[in-house]
Amino acid sequence: MRWGVKKALAIALVCLWSVALAACGAAGNSNSGAGPAASSSSPSASAPSPSAASPQASAESASGPITMEDAVGTVTLQKVPERIVAMDFSFTDALATLDVQPVGIADDDDPGLFMDAVKSKLTNYQSVGSRYEPNIERISALQPDLIIVDINKHKNALEQLKGIAPLLILDDYEADYDQMIKNYRIIAKAVGKEAEGEKRLAEHQAIIDEAKAKLGGAKLTVLPAVVNPTGFFAHSEHSFSGSFLAMMGFDDPVKNETSYPQLSLEQLVETNPQALFLLPTDQKTIVDQWESNPLWKQIDAAANGKVFTVERRDWSLSRGLLGSEKMAADLVSALGA
Repeated sequence: MRWGVKKALAIALVCLWSVALAACGAAGNSNSGAGPAASSSSPSASAPSPSAASPQASAESASGPITMEDAVGTVTLQKVPERIVAMDFSFTDALATLDVQPVGIADDDDPGLFMDAVKSKLTNYQSVGSRYEPNIERISALQPDLIIVDINKHKNALEQLKGIAPLLILDDYEADYDQMIKNYRIIAKAVGKEAEGEKRLAEHQAIIDEAKAKLGGAKLTVLPAVVNPTGFFAHSEHSFSGSFLAMMGFDDPVKNETSYPQLSLEQLVETNPQALFLLPTDQKTIVDQWESNPLWKQIDAAANGKVFTVERRDWSLSRGLLGSEKMAADLVSALGA
């Protein structure tokens, strides 16, 4: 009898011990949400490694505030912008290079002004009018979360635009090639594509280096100029295209402190470039008149058959990586060995 009681007590103690173990196990597997490594409800699942984080988690961690310096100071965006308005062709070049689609572009109501390499990357966008006098109502209707503007060209509209969305203010209109690269990096950071931007810059440098090699270190004075029916506007080394030519190893014959000096035929003869790249705005320009003047043949470029006509949208409007690469290709085609 006593043995029977002992046996019963032993069985009871074993049962109590099993229940306690089960309770501890349940407590260890409960998910309160307080710990960073809460496990899955599946008994066989292990905690994921940092490298195996879900795409959603990665996107959330990358969607925090973005801080950068623009032309006027520090800009902080609370998240990666999704509805961007680009107020110039150069900004559109940068966005297209980064595979970012703007919802609005100041394209002067003429999509024909986009260079082909940019146009091919654009899908649907709303024109917001002129680069110099943008349509504020159109911009506001797009409900943008970022507007990229030029500090000079858009200075009169800045206050109105600030009331619509955060601004990224860049020095673009008189930017040289080096400033364009800086602007590109700022835009890449603003749209959450800093790493992609650096990779594309490395590809760009390889393209430029290859073009330089094909040009064979030619030492020429080369002048790009926008020409219209009434004027000849040289692009000095302080301009984007002029500074690009200097970077490619050519000399600037203008030696002018301003970016876009207007030259008469007599001044052009005095400047005497060895190669001329004309960027016409119209089918007929002032050069058509000058060609019948004996002075024209006194210019080395004209005398030696080195006057070339190129697209203004490539050389002057699309001041970015794509525009630069097209300029490099044109230079190789015209002056390469």
